[in-house]
Amino acid sequence: MRKNTFNIFSFDTTIRNPQRNIDFLQIIDKIDGKVLNEKSLLIYWYEAIGKGIYRPQNINAEIRNKLLKGESLSESEIKRIMQDNPQKVQNGFEGRAITHFKALHSQLLLIYDSQSKVVRISKLGRELLNHPYDVQNIYTKILLGIHFGSPIRKENNRARVFLNTIFVIDLLKREWGKLEKESKGILRHECVFVLGIKDCDYTKCVSEILTYREMYGLKENREYIENYCVSNDLKHLKYDTIKTYVDEVFRKFAMSGLIIARHNYYDFSSFESKKIEAILQHYKDYTFMEFSDIYEYIDFAYNITLPWIENNEVRKQIATQKAKELHISLQDLDFNDLTLLENKLNQTFYQQALKSKIEVSQIDTLLNELRILASGAQEKSSLDNIPEPLRLEYLLALILGKKYGSKNLESNLIYNENGEPLSYAPAGKADLLYENFSFEATMIKNRNQQLNSETTSVARHFYESKKQNTLEQRAMLIAPYIHWDVALFFKFCAKEFDSKLAPISISSFITLIEKSATFSEFSTNFDRLFVDKLLRDKTDAYVDSVNFVR
Repeated sequence: MRKNTFNIFSFDTTIRNPQRNIDFLQIIDKIDGKVLNEKSLLIYWYEAIGKGIYRPQNINAEIRNKLLKGESLSESEIKRIMQDNPQKVQNGFEGRAITHFKALHSQLLLIYDSQSKVVRISKLGRELLNHPYDVQNIYTKILLGIHFGSPIRKENNRARVFLNTIFVIDLLKREWGKLEKESKGILRHECVFVLGIKDCDYTKCVSEILTYREMYGLKENREYIENYCVSNDLKHLKYDTIKTYVDEVFRKFAMSGLIIARHNYYDFSSFESKKIEAILQHYKDYTFMEFSDIYEYIDFAYNITLPWIENNEVRKQIATQKAKELHISLQDLDFNDLTLLENKLNQTFYQQALKSKIEVSQIDTLLNELRILASGAQEKSSLDNIPEPLRLEYLLALILGKKYGSKNLESNLIYNENGEPLSYAPAGKADLLYENFSFEATMIKNRNQQLNSETTSVARHFYESKKQNTLEQRAMLIAPYIHWDVALFFKFCAKEFDSKLAPISISSFITLIEKSATFSEFSTNFDRLFVDKLLRDKTDAYVDSVNFVR
């Protein structure tokens, strides 16, 4: 880089979807603290292929069939896949793994030392692994901590991009409002002004955006933006590359829950407006900080205390504002247990956001998305930005809500303002509830993992639900492929509890939905087509019937 050249901020684009970071961290956990060598590399790719994070294009029929059934591959089969699918990056599969490490490294979730070749999950990465339901606070800490021009990425820039963005949007909305114009945030094509800031002077950035709007209004002018980059000593990039940078950066920003995409704008989440105010107040004098090494840098981000974490007065203000946003009377709020109150308000918000998404969704489109998941094919999904396990649970919620109404639907995902899932909710609850029916969803195909990870949770949730309710309860496990051992476990539970439980494949679920006009029919057909068959037939026959839907 030339001495006086600055850059436009971006995240590494190898892992485009920040929601998949946990999937990668779970794999890296198997080699955490180890040197990247032939043995650890084989472990990494064994897990990546087994979990479906890497899908090889060239694969023989026998191995493909094992993958579809979730059967474990041998070391020789993994090596065969790697041999038959050469990577286009330097050093092949090792180089490809390193690109994953660097992507997580740039988000402060992992430390990869290219000299020693040791891979270590950072404290922030460990926090995300252990508390995925706290994803918004964890990402907010990461984003507040990221410095553009740091030990991780040495640039001439000295900027704190997330803080710059928050202060730019805030000031831009106020200045635009003074002109008696509707303040919607920052337009997508204007984000280059923010990502190209060389320092922390956000006021200059707002002035540049207002100048641009005076000349071109709210329209996109490619020539002006390209000339702006050249005249401001920003590294030359193709215009389409700049737009990709913007998409990548704001996809990460959205994980905080504070910034939301609305049509062509990026703006503050109305539901989290008090948190934005708290950040604006707490960081009003923010500056760029220098760090001696990567460890000091990541420790700084890890030790950030968010303004609303330990300040009960701020927490009360946030809860009050959220209640108003949800049209809940303040008289109905109990501030004695703030954690309980916050959880209740958040759950209400998540359900409302999901309901809004259900209203604009089309059942045929949703079922087609589910077919893509069921087939395990490479067909392009319109929800490709959502990891498959999260996508399955999300689609089930949308389909049940669209087909049978959202009144009796309870989804335990964390949603943003647009009704898009950010993460899973805390463990301990069924994935999805509809009336007296609990649904557990998994994309796990491996027999042992499916048996150990999914069956006991279904049984536990069902048993607890049955104790608390007088209505007859039902439970279903939905997975791409149902194994004999899993079906046998459900058969035992159905007999033990004298209740209606059954595991079914995604394809079988689609058939069940299509055959059931009402939720009452859905329950009746579930009993007849699955529970009765599970109890009546040999387990082998049941497994064949749910996995190979004609």
